[in-house]
Amino acid sequence: MPAIIVPEADIIFDGHDGETITETMYRAGYAMRIACRRGGCGLCRVNVDSGDFHFNATVSEQVLPADERDQGITLACRAVPDGDITISMPVDGRLHCIVPMLAPMASRKISGQGAGS
Repeated sequence: MPAIIVPEADIIFDGHDGETITETMYRAGYAMRIACRRGGCGLCRVNVDSGDFHFNATVSEQVLPADERDQGITLACRAVPDGDITISMPVDGRLHCIVPMLAPMASRKISGQGAGS
């Protein structure tokens, strides 16, 4: 099971094989800025700081140009981690815990102090 590590939020999401970054976050009770959830709008951009991933469907060059891909930017709604992955949110992106009672089941603090807060 891949882990999605978000250092700036001090959280690790425990993913399931085949899950996108967005699906893992939502299952853990967290949300970020998104719109279409199918790779058509590009609002769910995140920076991949380390780790590998693949897309679960075609991503348009118009939505995610090659120069952004080369910089490590991807769409959270289409990126499926191949193993542990570390991401950072764009300057205008934020991660919110929207269902606190789910957080302890699918996430944990990097600092080791427990899950989601």
